Amino acid sequence: MKAKVIISLLVIFAAAAAWLLSQESAKKQHGNAAYDHTAAILACGPRPPESEGLDKAQAYITREMAKHGWKTVKHSVVRDTPLGKKTFTNLIARYGDHELTHSDDLKNLPATLILGAHLDSKLIPELPDFLGADDAASACALIVELGNTLAKENPAMAKQLEIVFFDGEESFNENMSLESGDGLYGSRAYAIELYKRATKPKHGIILDMVGHKDLDIAIPIDSPKDLAAMMMAAVDKYGYQKHFGMAKGGILDDHYYLNKAGVPTIDIIGDFQHSHWWHEEGDDMDLISADSLNMSYDVAMAMLKELLQ
Repeated sequence: MKAKVIISLLVIFAAAAAWLLSQESAKKQHGNAAYDHTAAILACGPRPPESEGLDKAQAYITREMAKHGWKTVKHSVVRDTPLGKKTFTNLIARYGDHELTHSDDLKNLPATLILGAHLDSKLIPELPDFLGADDAASACALIVELGNTLAKENPAMAKQLEIVFFDGEESFNENMSLESGDGLYGSRAYAIELYKRATKPKHGIILDMVGHKDLDIAIPIDSPKDLAAMMMAAVDKYGYQKHFGMAKGGILDDHYYLNKAGVPTIDIIGDFQHSHWWHEEGDDMDLISADSLNMSYDVAMAMLKELLQ
């Protein structure tokens, strides 16, 4: 009799343990999916402007998002750079049954929110195989998961979202400069077109370096106050205070020109200023954590739902 009771208890405990594991796995499914997308983007190879790796990464993102009803269009510009004239190509996605064959079509598709990240990896002559796993393949991968989840669970919200994978965020010199115009090529070109629109999105969110295994987000101190407060409310909701905070100063990133174009935009970015891996050989898949991506997903999705409701 005692043996039967023990066996019954063991069965109950095993079932309970299996249920808990399944619940934990379900909570992390978005981080795991973003992790897999990051690996797939890195498998395309280095992604500087005009590269085969960038073409492959854009094709991968286009295929994955098309599975859930997203249409993509390319927006290309030619700009002078320290290495001569270069072509920069942004990839822009919209959800729905509308026509989207040219970037000019975006003028007739009002959006409430821009969600963006840069897809290019920095061209570093002494590191020809530099992949930029966290900077910023992880952010692009996360956006693919965010967009596809919204399309499945809340198509009405997805239709209000304009997703942009920027090219040419990275400078060709060691550091980007507003004075020389080196860096932010894609977001500057996009913002110029954005500025011309009769109806602009109300807000913007840029993601950058959001998958590091030691996640340490530090948004610029001059971030739009309402968006910063919204992010911190989501952080408090999930108990992620250890991983999200404020930088001591401003940060030059793709949000800069969106703000200039009249779209208040927050830059949710990892603290690269105190890292030993930024633009170094170690920015590879070993740096990326599904748990970190899951935290970034939770915070970003909470903001998307509030801004798009």
